[in-house]
Order: sequence, then C-alpha cells, then structure tokens
Amino acid sequence: MQKLVGVLTIAIICGLALAGLSALSAPRSATAPCPVGKPAEIHYAPDEDLESIDVALLGEAVKQIDMAAYVLTDRAVIEALRAAAERGVKVRIWRDPGMALRVGAADVQEQLTGGLQGVEIRPNPPGDDELTFLKGYCVDHRLLRTGSANLSQSGEKREDSDLVTLRGASVCLGFDAKFNRTWIRG
Repeated sequence: MQKLVGVLTIAIICGLALAGLSALSAPRSATAPCPVGKPAEIHYAPDEDLESIDVALLGEAVKQIDMAAYVLTDRAVIEALRAAAERGVKVRIWRDPGMALRVGAADVQEQLTGGLQGVEIRPNPPGDDELTFLKGYCVDHRLLRTGSANLSQSGEKREDSDLVTLRGASVCLGFDAKFNRTWIRG
C-alpha cells in the first residue's frame, strides 16, 4: 500500500509540473487583462500601444490634469496635454530637471511654452528627488494613471512597461497629497 501511495504521489507531482510547464509555454494574448473603461485597468507594452491609451485618458479631462513625469517627450501625449489646455483644462506638470536637460528640445518645456494658457511646468528643486521617478497623473481627481511606463515613445511602445489606471472618487487622494506637497515646495 505504501508503495502505491508513493507511486501515485510521484505521478501527481509530475502531472502538476507538466501542467505548469505547458502553461508557461502557452502563447501570450495581446488582449488587455482589464477592459478599457473599467474601475481598474492594467495594460502592457509592447503588446499594447500605451501611447493611445494615455492620449484617450488625457482626453477625458474637463477641469485639471496633475502629472508627475520622469521623462515626458512623447509628442502625442504632449499634444493631448496641449489640447486639454486649449479646451480650458488646468495642466500642472512636475518633471525631472536632469532628464529635461538630457532630452533637450524634445522635453515638454520646449513644446508647451509660448503663449499657451493653463499650463504650468515645474522641476524638482535642486537636491529634491521625491517625485523624480513617478510616471503618473491624476485627471479631475477621479482617474489615476500610474505604472512603470515613461511618457516617451520607447516607454509607451517598445519597452516592457505597464500602465495602470484606477477610477473613482478617492483614487487620487494619495497622489494629490504627494503632488501638492511637492508642488508647493517647488
């Protein structure tokens, strides 16, 4: 009897191991794990075009966009910010000054200055890196976008990155508090 139990145990373990290996080798689906427009969404580049998702999310803004960006060079995202400002949305952008220097004319500062009302851009104060690596924004205090994807062509389309959105009345509370605390210091 003990021999039979031992053989069955080994068979079960081998079966589970093989099932796990076949799951790992299964082809990946390019469909989003959370459909767009749901209370929580998770999207992955390069399987998905995060740029178009960001542009659509920014297009939902009616009153305000607060954005913290390590790098912000994606032209479509910058144009979505410009369009928001042109329709009366207040846009505040907190970005990393070191990265802004490295990317030069591709930086958002160069592209959103010059007579455009409603856009304010601030860098971290010297020696302050509290928001440096955040890559997110809050739209109208009801939609939070976060994740590892930089707001650049490579971050949105080519790198292994994620974009996470949360929707609801309180999803931006933590982001808003952190953003405003640092905005005042800047």
